Formats: sequence, C-alpha cells, structure tokens
Amino acid sequence: RPAAGGRLPTMARLPLLPQPRQRPLASLLVLAVAALALLGLLSVLRPTGQPTAFLGGSAAVVGVTPEAGEEEGVGGPLDWLHYEVIIFSHTGYPIPLMIGFNCFGNVLLRKECDGQPYPNWLFGYLLGFVCYTYPGAICSDLFFKHDFVRAMSNNNVMLAYTFWFILIQTFESVYKFFTRKWVFIGLTTWWLADATRASMCFLERAVMHQAVFSRGVFQCFLWCSAGPILRVAEASIRGAPITPLDKVQPNTFNAFKYPLIMMWMSSMFYLFFMTFLTDCDIFNGGLTMVECGKKHNDVYAAIVYISCSLHIVRSIYAVYGSEKSVFIFDHCMCGT
Repeated sequence: RPAAGGRLPTMARLPLLPQPRQRPLASLLVLAVAALALLGLLSVLRPTGQPTAFLGGSAAVVGVTPEAGEEEGVGGPLDWLHYEVIIFSHTGYPIPLMIGFNCFGNVLLRKECDGQPYPNWLFGYLLGFVCYTYPGAICSDLFFKHDFVRAMSNNNVMLAYTFWFILIQTFESVYKFFTRKWVFIGLTTWWLADATRASMCFLERAVMHQAVFSRGVFQCFLWCSAGPILRVAEASIRGAPITPLDKVQPNTFNAFKYPLIMMWMSSMFYLFFMTFLTDCDIFNGGLTMVECGKKHNDVYAAIVYISCSLHIVRSIYAVYGSEKSVFIFDHCMCGT
C-alpha cells in the first residue's frame, strides 16, 4: 500500500529476500571430477619400468636398486605413505606428492596476484612454473647439472601443473577453497613434504656429478633462495609492488617461525651427516652421495617427517598461540 502522502515505500524499507546459500560442495565436486580426469591422464602417460620422476635418472646411472623390504610394506595407509610415497620419492617422483606440489605453486601464483587470475595466461603459465612451482629444481639443473631441465622433461609434471593452472586460474571457488585456513595448512604441509625430500635429492645429485663439498653448500643456498628471488623479479615484471628482501625473509635463524630457514638447516644437516657421520667417504673416492643416501633412507624419511610435523605445530601456534594469526607461507616461502 502507498505510504502516507501517496509515496511508495523505498527499497530500503522493503523486506529483503533470503539470499541463496553458498554450497562449498560445488567446488568439491569440481575438484573430484577434475582429479579423476587428471589421474586418468597420468595413468595413460605414466612411464613403465622406471621411476616416474626427474630424479630417477640418478639412481639408474649408479645402479642403485631398492633394498629388500622397502618396495612393499606390511599394508595399511601408513605403510603406503612411508614406503610407496616417502621412501619411493628418494629415487622417483610419486604422483601424490606431484599433485599437491603443483597445486600449491598455482595457489601461490594467484595469491600473489591479490587473488585475481594472472593478467596474461601466456606469460602466467611459464612464469608460474619457473618462479612459483619449480624454481629451485630448474636453477639446480642449470647451475649444477648442465644437461637438461628435468622438471620440463616429464609428462606427468606438465599434466599436473597444467591441470591446476587451468582449474585455479578459471574457478575462483576452487582458489577460495584452497585458501581456507585449515585447507591451506594441509596444502602447505603436503607441499613441504615434497619440497623437503626434493631438497635432499637435488643435493645428492649436485654432489654426485662432482664430489666437492662446496657444491653441496651452494646447492643448499640456491635451493632456498631461488624461489623468493625469482618471485620478486616476477612481481617487478608484472608491475606489482616490490617487496623488500628484509620483508621477503627477515634476517634471522629462527627455524621454528620461518619455513625457509628450516629448509636450509635441514639441507645443511643432511650434507654434514653424509660427510662426517657416515662411512661413505663421498669426497675421497668412496660412494657417491646418491649411493650413500640410499643406505640411509631412515634419515631421509626422518627429516621429511620432522619438517612436516614442525610446520603443523607452527601453524597451530599461528592460529591459537600467537596474538596475530599470520601464516609465514606467502611471498617469502621457499620454492623448489
């Protein structure tokens, strides 16, 4: 009815219609269907008779074969995780780790663009791969291998990266799902498992081709520095505000607070362990570091588990224990 004076009520006074509720299951359904498609493609193109990794070539060169009892466990999800994922990742690249690693790289790419799709898909595809997903692996091959960039020579890696690039750049709901608090913690832990094991594998390869201690030291620095430095360069090319280096990584040795420092310390510990706490004699004509590493899979796995456990504790502390709930997994996070 008209209000007093013959005027119709304003829109502000009209009752609002109930808004449709957002359905997070829609994004989960998209992820499930896309994941099944990805697994189907990977099963078709997966190499047979050799490790499915750009690290497997190292083991093949020196004739390292899996030790008895490591190829198959007693059974159950924990045995599968330990033997078929973590231990196998020492000479191969398990698809479960590959999927999570590429997912995080693409989430980080969009996160650095303030949650928006990359300005140009043609440049974004390459820069996302080089600067946000595999910067450490690419730089390690260029500096220490002088052969070919293995991350760009693996069909499974290309499929996994392309899958997540299209999905996260296209569907905002998928990106928002992965940036939810607890989902993001799970994703970063998933990523960290692959990043930590790869840091040790690439360290072994860097020293194997020329057994010099300094190569190992520089590999540790390169692995942890390549990602942040390339991301700062990418932000400059994109025209985004440049983050000062003391903000990218504060000048500290606090490994608990900063994953980048923990990554460097883990790599250096692995190098010193192989050099001084084993009988491999890797720098004096003994075993290569790849062969020596294969003899100490327990240390390799322990470093991965400790890094992931520390990150979970760090994240819980950031959520509940600190005054400011801040995740140290943004621009400064080390890439590999």
